Amino acid sequence: MRAFLAIANLRHRCRWRCLLMLALLAALVAAAMAVPERARLYAEQTLAETTGGTAHVAALDFDPLRLALRIDGLHLSDPDGALLLAVDSAMADLAVDSLWTRSVHLDALTVRGARGQLGLLEGGGISPQLPAGGGDGGPPPRLRIDRMNVDGSALVVRDASARPAAALRLTDLVVSMAGFDSQAAEPIPVLLRGRAGGGTLRLQADLVPAPLALDGRFSLQGIDAEPALAYLERALPLKARGGKIDANATLSLAAGGAVRLSDGHVSLRQSALADASDAPLAQIAELAVDELALDLAARRVSVGRISGRDNWLALARAADGRINLQDLTRQAGNDETDPAGPSWQVTLGALALTGQRLSISDETVQPALHQDLTLEQVDIGALGSPDQVPVSLTGSLADGGTFGLAGEAVLPAGPAELGITAKGLPLSPLAPYLPDVGPVALRSGTAAATGQLTLGGRGPEFRGQVTLSRVDLWDTERDEALLGLRTLRVDQLQASAQGVTSSKIWINRPVLRAVITENRQSNLSRFGPRDVAPVTDAPVANDGPGPAPMRFAVDTVRVSRGTLHIEDHSLTPHFAVSIEQLKGNIDGLASDATQPARVALNGRIDQYAPATVEGSFTVGVPREAAFKLSFTGVEMATFTPYVSRFAGYRIERGTLDVDLDYTVSGPRVIGNNRIILNRLVLGERVDSPDALDLPLTLALAVLKDSRGVIDVALPLRGDLSNPQFDYGALIGKAIRALVVKAVKAPFTLLARLVGGKAKDLRTVAFAPGSAQLPAAQMEPLQKVAQALTARPQLTLHIHPLADQNDARALAQQALRAALGQAAGEDDDPFEGDADWTERLIALYEERFGNEPPAVPAPADTQPTAAEQRAAAARAGRERLLAAMAPDTAALRALAQARGEAIRAALMDNGVPVRRLTIVLPAEDAPLQPSATSELVLATS
Repeated sequence: MRAFLAIANLRHRCRWRCLLMLALLAALVAAAMAVPERARLYAEQTLAETTGGTAHVAALDFDPLRLALRIDGLHLSDPDGALLLAVDSAMADLAVDSLWTRSVHLDALTVRGARGQLGLLEGGGISPQLPAGGGDGGPPPRLRIDRMNVDGSALVVRDASARPAAALRLTDLVVSMAGFDSQAAEPIPVLLRGRAGGGTLRLQADLVPAPLALDGRFSLQGIDAEPALAYLERALPLKARGGKIDANATLSLAAGGAVRLSDGHVSLRQSALADASDAPLAQIAELAVDELALDLAARRVSVGRISGRDNWLALARAADGRINLQDLTRQAGNDETDPAGPSWQVTLGALALTGQRLSISDETVQPALHQDLTLEQVDIGALGSPDQVPVSLTGSLADGGTFGLAGEAVLPAGPAELGITAKGLPLSPLAPYLPDVGPVALRSGTAAATGQLTLGGRGPEFRGQVTLSRVDLWDTERDEALLGLRTLRVDQLQASAQGVTSSKIWINRPVLRAVITENRQSNLSRFGPRDVAPVTDAPVANDGPGPAPMRFAVDTVRVSRGTLHIEDHSLTPHFAVSIEQLKGNIDGLASDATQPARVALNGRIDQYAPATVEGSFTVGVPREAAFKLSFTGVEMATFTPYVSRFAGYRIERGTLDVDLDYTVSGPRVIGNNRIILNRLVLGERVDSPDALDLPLTLALAVLKDSRGVIDVALPLRGDLSNPQFDYGALIGKAIRALVVKAVKAPFTLLARLVGGKAKDLRTVAFAPGSAQLPAAQMEPLQKVAQALTARPQLTLHIHPLADQNDARALAQQALRAALGQAAGEDDDPFEGDADWTERLIALYEERFGNEPPAVPAPADTQPTAAEQRAAAARAGRERLLAAMAPDTAALRALAQARGEAIRAALMDNGVPVRRLTIVLPAEDAPLQPSATSELVLATS
């Protein structure tokens, strides 16, 4: 019984417990069915209140046993409908205290496939910025998350303030956070990792949820540079392409959305920059920025240090003088920029470059300069400092040479004090900057310099020493060398916009080529400043205000081991002489000198004959100069070209002493020349169009003293304003004046004596094949006879000639006789004369045994038989003429007859036969095409 009662009591107790369990289970099932929907609606409402926009949850599953929540298809938008956040799935473990507290407390939150966007605004803030409150219902519920992990997510960051707009896509984001509390007063550590623009991103920061604020350190590795370079394009008028960026900095996102970067380091690799017109500006191999600070709201950028390696930069100066980098100092204009916003402020720190390549072009000169150089090392202090900063650089030119600068400067425009060193710099690239001095080109040469460069209010000024080596100036018009220098050293040089001064210029081994050109002009007369004062007696008046002329002054110019080559190409053969071992001084060169400059040089002509030059000259206008030139014992054979030109003879031997004394006053030149010819012996005669047609032996006989010395004084007068005045032919003019003074050209003298023209008196022309004097020749021969009568010391050589025209004329005479033509009858009767044709054919057949061969008729013609026969006769006539040509004896007889006719005419006019000699040409002399008989004077 007791057992039964016990069993019954157990059954009663189990029934109530089972009923309770069943009731509880039923309640849980009902809750599981009702809670997810209510939770979804609650979540949408809460998220909408938090964001101030709209929220949509596609599905929400709740596990009441584990208090686990899963949300699928979450979509949040701001009040304007823009996407804030989209989540593929989120799983949360709800803490039990969330059931009785007005908060959401999650033990763990796992989010996958989150997507969102973040905007940087014009004012430096961010969008979206979550509101601090939850709307009219009061503050949003508190949210706490003990552990949160986000992976497989993406975020697009857009900066609407950049022009063009910048966008950076962050993918494969992983976010780890612990202890999140939306109402926390202490920062919450956050770790974010992902990929950005082909690189990687890492952010470790402390987060304050509301209002949203963040402080931390981020790093970027190998991201695409173009989105980030959009900030550079906004600050400067540049276009950037390509490249990779590594960066790290401290990021601060303040309450209100203001973004700041500090303590940043950014390195850019393999990028290209162009200016606003798309002209290449730079190629960046590696460029780094340290101590970077950026404040988007205040529009401030500061850089502590800029460094680079193996980069390239284009530095261009346009034709109007503007330098391309000057455009980078002003803000890039953009119509869409907020006009009320502040301008960007950029502060640059120190600059350190290695292997920097520069391509320099300058369009202000012609031809334009294009030069590549490399700066091996550049170190410059704070670029934005208003005070002087240290400057140091070393570099080299692509064509050779090195240079360096070291000192202090206020950048970018000065003032500055810089020490300069340069070695082996090529001069050719600097040729466009030289003043226009005529058709001359700087072909080669190098420069070296040491000194101090000062940049100030008066412009650049250099003080130091400059050395030019192996300089070669080329005459571009004549394509020949003009001037060469082994070295030219300028000591104590001071050069500025006001002028150039030096204590001494050393010129070692100069070689100058002075040429009298084919048209008898000096090559040196074509060189010199293009704008020079004309040669006058007084200075040129300045009619209006203008810039002060540059002053130059050189205390001493020292010449050593110089060579002056003098050539005269107007002569045949060319004249050439060299003054070598030239040395001496030129003192007192100055544009404002009150005393003339002094010259004292000496050397040797052709290595042995001493020569000296002494004198003085003024640099300004009016021009005054006085020179004495002397040389002794020069072999006269050197001057054969001049003697040949003016006298018609070569020089066999003899020596020349010359003392030339010249005074220049304005345009007038006065020279007193003393020339001594010692034991001069003439050689063979040469042809020269400028030679005096008079035996020089006669001049020598008149001028020589008993010792065989010719000593004459030859005054010279000239006018520098006359374009025909030529220093280059000075010696030739002196010799010509000497010969002309002794004896004039004979037939010119005779023409002046008896009237007529010299040529008419010197030649006698006969009709072809005739020895009879034409009537036109009788008067000139009468004048020749008068001259011979007046000059009994002269004799006359008659040179009669017969030429090819005479030979043909004699052949024609023989043919006419063979054909039975009378003298004077037409040599070539008209074509229709059948009798002439038959006589010619008969003579041809008689001479050669057959009729003349037929002549082929021209194409497209059909001549008659008579016309073909006449053509054959004419062709046969030429063969007959060749066969009847006179022999040498006949032509020589004709020449003899002509000589006799000339001699007879002269004898008829009173010239004794003993003074007349007929000189026939040599028997083997070639027959000239055309020649006239000549009369040659000789001494008795």
